[in-house]
Amino acid sequence: MKYQNTKEKILLKSFDYFSNNGYAGASIRQIARSVGIRESAVYNHYKSKEEIFSAILSRFKLKSISKEILSDDLLDQITNPDLFLKDFTLRLIEHWNKPDERKFIRLLLMEQFTKIGSRVLSVSDYLDELRSICKMLFSEMMKSGLIKKADVDTITDEFVVPLFFLRTEKMNSDDDKNINAVKHYAVKHAEYFWTAVRVV
Repeated sequence: MKYQNTKEKILLKSFDYFSNNGYAGASIRQIARSVGIRESAVYNHYKSKEEIFSAILSRFKLKSISKEILSDDLLDQITNPDLFLKDFTLRLIEHWNKPDERKFIRLLLMEQFTKIGSRVLSVSDYLDELRSICKMLFSEMMKSGLIKKADVDTITDEFVVPLFFLRTEKMNSDDDKNINAVKHYAVKHAEYFWTAVRVV
């Protein structure tokens, strides 16, 4: 059990270093020191810094936005798209505001397009699940006659991209004092989007 705890601690401390300094700015020596172990002891758990980095990426790949955001109570509101889009947007902002998500997005933006081993970090990959969810939702809304018939990929990007830009511009530190302002802007975006796509 102690072995597993040490391995987890290495992963968490590495995540902190990577998200603050980038991949190149974090060393095994720094990570070992912060965990309170010898540098050589890190290699009992991970073969290399690259393997630690891959483990962090794998952990985030296992997380599912749909499980966190698309609850039954939210899906019940889909027949009232105006309210649905606002609530969906607020839940997305709350998800992005979680400490680990803040760290991961900061790391993602620092290392965008950097090849580390066989992995290349990309904002597009990070947004894939969110885009898939939105495409499914907007397709259903089109079928139900709630929103205009249009290219679902374009509509999805019109909804998602401004929200991610808002997130990267206004939530770029560990301080969440701006969260209410971010939520305000996000709701305004949802209202504007709904006005643009609704069937009049």
